[in-house]
Amino acid sequence: MTNREIIKKLRDNAELAWAAYGYFHLADKEYKHDDNDKERLKEFKDNFKKYKPNDTQRDLTYTDILDITYKYYLDKNGKPKDSWYHNRLFDGDFSPLQSKRFF
Repeated sequence: MTNREIIKKLRDNAELAWAAYGYFHLADKEYKHDDNDKERLKEFKDNFKKYKPNDTQRDLTYTDILDITYKYYLDKNGKPKDSWYHNRLFDGDFSPLQSKRFF
């Protein structure tokens, strides 16, 4: 096995471990969500309509959960809620491309 292959395997395993912390139950329509989950889903749909108006509104996907784009959302003043004490929407840390490649 070459060094490049070892590095690729290490990266893939690290991403798999990293992804294990995602809130994937939010993408399941059959799951009985609690109030906090319902608030997160509403926030996602509202933000999706606001920031991507030309795109059709869609349901949450696994890629969205890991995507850092949806980690922090904007407060009523238009500033990101980015400190540890603010609520995080999905808490993803993958870049948009990285999350697409992962899935």
